[in-house]
Amino acid sequence: MRKTAVNTAAAVSALIEVSITPQKDVGFDNIAERIYRFPEVKSCYLVSGGYDLLVVVDGDNIQIIAEFVAAKLSSMQNVRQTTTHFLLKKYKEEGQILKQPRDEKRQNISY
Repeated sequence: MRKTAVNTAAAVSALIEVSITPQKDVGFDNIAERIYRFPEVKSCYLVSGGYDLLVVVDGDNIQIIAEFVAAKLSSMQNVRQTTTHFLLKKYKEEGQILKQPRDEKRQNISY
């Protein structure tokens, strides 16, 4: 009997900007570890700029991710603010172009 590949890709992905208050003597590491241990979290990065962590989350739908942010992430001690960006369309990922541009033949317009 042949096994078929199962598509494990999530239906929805989100990038979540997280602003946190660093902890004395440990900085960002402890709170980052608590966040990246959630099974919903696929990646977690310490970044420069207007927020501290960039968290990548996958879920079956927008509501699941919203519940994760509200119930688990935003309610954590030391988390000051979150901003969630849902990925609407992927054009290129991991160096791979996901869809080739269409060869459109447009009529030239001259004046």
